[in-house]
Amino acid sequence: MNNRRNAYTEVYTILQDLNEEEYNKIPPEVIETLDANRNKEYEYFLDNELELKDQPMLPETKAILFNLFRDYLATPEQRTKIIKMQNEARQKNELKKQQMYNTDVFANKSINKTTKLNENEVKTNNNEKQIVEYKENIFKRILNKIKSLFIKR
Repeated sequence: MNNRRNAYTEVYTILQDLNEEEYNKIPPEVIETLDANRNKEYEYFLDNELELKDQPMLPETKAILFNLFRDYLATPEQRTKIIKMQNEARQKNELKKQQMYNTDVFANKSINKTTKLNENEVKTNNNEKQIVEYKENIFKRILNKIKSLFIKR
């Protein structure tokens, strides 16, 4: 929680250093929200000799700045490029997760495996579906038997 508030302070400080044209591209509500939620006790100073990418800052600050750049400061071409890169990164991440956790449960099952059949199952070809006859469980049958005794009387 404190890191986020410190990141808001860093972002707010960086935005104050923007030129007026770029600063005006960012909606006032966003700047007001950053100002209202920032840690006012945390002080962040920009080193004017360093480029922005070389400034020491929290990872949360970089993420917020990236989103602000994408949404408000980037040209339409830059925005589409960024969105395309983010989508590709998400797809790679999802593919990596699938490989890592092997979420495809049915991939290793073979269709032609033979299994023991209950007497209620009808044996068919391996490529066809098997029909299973419904049979009530033992508790339900006992309960129904008891009910039938009371209904008869």
